[in-house]
Amino acid sequence: MATLTISREYGSGGFEIGRRVAERLEYQLVDKERLFQEMEQAGPRWGRVAREVDEVCPTLWERHDWQYRGYVSQMESLILQYALNDNVVIIGRGGSFLLQTVPFCLRVRLVAPLEVRLEAIMVREGMTREAAGRLIAKVDGERACYIKANYGSDWDADSLYDLSLNTASLTYDGVVDMLVEGLAAKDRLATPEARARLALMALGYRLKARIATDPRVLVPTLDVVPEDDTLVVSGIIHTPKELHRLQEMAREVCGDQPVRFDLHRRA
Repeated sequence: MATLTISREYGSGGFEIGRRVAERLEYQLVDKERLFQEMEQAGPRWGRVAREVDEVCPTLWERHDWQYRGYVSQMESLILQYALNDNVVIIGRGGSFLLQTVPFCLRVRLVAPLEVRLEAIMVREGMTREAAGRLIAKVDGERACYIKANYGSDWDADSLYDLSLNTASLTYDGVVDMLVEGLAAKDRLATPEARARLALMALGYRLKARIATDPRVLVPTLDVVPEDDTLVVSGIIHTPKELHRLQEMAREVCGDQPVRFDLHRRA
C-alpha cells in the first residue's frame, strides 16, 4: 500500500528505475504523460497549459496567474488521488514535497555525477556533449525553481527525502531492490488513521482545485488544509458573492464533510 515518489536529476535513470519498480510490484506508474492525459480530460485548456508549464520555472507573473494556479492545484489533486488509490510510483511533479507528511510514502532522490549523466543523455538523445550539458543544466534548473516556487523547498536537500541514492555506484536492479525493501517497511505505517488523514488531504486538494479553476472567483493565497476532521479554507475574497460561491463549491465537492472558512475581505 505504500507510495513511492521519485525526485531525480536529469539523466540519473529516474524514469527507468520507477518503471522497473512498478513492473515488479504491479504498481501504477504515474509520469508526466499519464498526468497530461488526466489534465486533458478536464478540458483542452488544461492539457495545453500542463504541457507548457510542467516542471518549468514560473515567472513572477505566472505565479499569480489564474491559469498557472489552476494547473498546479489540479496536478496536486491528481497526485493526492493516485496516492490515495494505493500501489503507485509517482515520478517528479513535486510528489515528494506534496506527500511529505504521509508516513507511508517512500520519498526518494536519485542523483549521478555529471559525467555519467552526460554520457546517458548523449546516447539517448543523440546529442553532442555541449548540447547535453546545456540540456541537463536547463532541466535541473527548472525543476529546482519549480519546487522552490511552489513548495518553498530546496529540490536537492537530502534531509527532505527518505533515501538519496547515487545511481552511478549502483546497478538499476540494485536500486530497485532497495526501493522494494523500503516500500515493504513503509507499508506498516499505512494505518487506518494515516489513510484517513490522506483521504482528508486529498479531499482538501480536490476542493482547492475546484476553486482555483473557476474563473468566477479569484482567491489570492488560497489554501485548503485539514484541521482534525475539518477542512479549513483560507484566502482573500473581495465580495460576499464570492463567499457564497465558495460555500456552494464546498457543498458540491465535500458533501457532509465539515468545512470552515477563514477568509479575509479585501475591498
